[in-house]
Amino acid sequence: MRTTRRIGAGILAGLLLTTLPAPAAHAAPPTPAGPDRAPNVSVAPDRNADPILEGTPRKPSRDVGKVKKQQRQLGAASATTLPAYDRDGYEPKTIPAAAYPYREEGAPVVDSGLHDEHGVRMFSFGGQIWDHPVAQAQWGLKNVTSYLNLGDQLFLDRAIANAQRNLDRKVISRGAWWYPYDFDLTRCAGRPVLNAPWYSGMAQGQLLSLFVRLHEITGDAKWREAADNTYATLTMGPDPSGPWASWVDSGGRVWLEEYPESPGTTGERVFNGHIFAIYGVYDYWRITNDPGVAALFDGAITTIRQYLPNHLRNLRWASNYSVGCQNPHLKYHVIHTEQMLKLYEMTHNSIHASNSYLLRSDYPDPGVSGTVRFEAGTHYGYKFDSAGNITASKSLTLASGSSAPADQRIRVYGRNYYYRITAGAFAGYLVPEVFGERVLLGKVQQQTYSPTLMLNVQPGTYTGYAYDAAGNVTATKTITFTSASGAPLGATAWVNGRLSYQPTAGSYVGYWLPHVTGLSFS
Repeated sequence: MRTTRRIGAGILAGLLLTTLPAPAAHAAPPTPAGPDRAPNVSVAPDRNADPILEGTPRKPSRDVGKVKKQQRQLGAASATTLPAYDRDGYEPKTIPAAAYPYREEGAPVVDSGLHDEHGVRMFSFGGQIWDHPVAQAQWGLKNVTSYLNLGDQLFLDRAIANAQRNLDRKVISRGAWWYPYDFDLTRCAGRPVLNAPWYSGMAQGQLLSLFVRLHEITGDAKWREAADNTYATLTMGPDPSGPWASWVDSGGRVWLEEYPESPGTTGERVFNGHIFAIYGVYDYWRITNDPGVAALFDGAITTIRQYLPNHLRNLRWASNYSVGCQNPHLKYHVIHTEQMLKLYEMTHNSIHASNSYLLRSDYPDPGVSGTVRFEAGTHYGYKFDSAGNITASKSLTLASGSSAPADQRIRVYGRNYYYRITAGAFAGYLVPEVFGERVLLGKVQQQTYSPTLMLNVQPGTYTGYAYDAAGNVTATKTITFTSASGAPLGATAWVNGRLSYQPTAGSYVGYWLPHVTGLSFS
């Protein structure tokens, strides 16, 4: 079906994508060091955020029990509040329960990870089994999600067991509750060793989320008490003689620090861990509606907004892991992209949706698969090293259209997007994405915007496309706009090789609009 008409009201899109010529050589990126150990640009990242995977654990270099005893002697009178920090004015918004952080993924019935006889997630190195607060918080939250989705008591019991383990191990110091790591951890070159016991702002924040969820589900006051005493840790200034998890840097930005460096009062400034801790602050705001909690939420998000352009983002490549370890990190880039979108949902401020959009354009999640359609003509396949240099190539001329399966859509360093072909003449090769020549059929790497953004359109003629699940065009609609207009934008995605926009109201409902000059979003 095809319809064409002229109207004076309409819609919008985004940023122009350009296709780079395949054969040009490029300068090599920095040699991976510290957190980024990706050996190959074709490795799909794992989304599990785990601080231990991003460092090297060591046996404790000091008497952990003795240090904890000393820390427990620090009473509430020794606690200091954070100094003043920058705030842009981001207000936490109420969102549906299904959109809360950590609701995307539940736990399976069978836990294939390392756990003890109580179902508590553990960590192994050096011939010993260790408690791991972040892993226990994340596993607990996944079990909460499965309990809410399925109602099976097994999941709630496991979530409680992981939360209770941290209550049993807590160090009460400075009038608050802290959850220790009992092994040393090295970071990237030039960073100090984290000496056990050390405390992670990411762990404090994720356990805060777990305690809030358990309080909401069970009504048990002990989980509210745990939440209150855990949130308190995020409001205190650093103390080189005791546990700490938050600090304000020289630029006036507050950090919920994944890797606090003690003795000392600074940290690595890790982006993903800071944002996971923000999720905990948001959850605590939901049950308190406390202006002070909202202020910390505002300040912590302001930090990300101010640091992202020059310290986090790498144009047309993966973002950095942290300020202290400025290495592009393929896995955590995907996490950063998802986190920016969640910050948009929690604040309704479009700067975070725009940042997520930009990060996705810089380095989309490679983990997509499907069918690549080849049009008639000559096609080239390539192999690259991690610096984007061509190490092999081959060509194929087709008299008519054909297709082949692909298991990744990736950005090659210094180049544009490529599909990794898994069968046929180009098996094991990467072929460049070029609309009209080679495209991955269907919709991939979709971002959904809640609330909707605004799609803006300048005067001109635009064609929308409806597709079936296989990427076949089932209908088109062409409209000419005689004046500037707009419509709510619900999603963006690459559809059949083109960046496209999905309005949720107006003349193009049910259609995707490929990006062309004249379309943008705000």
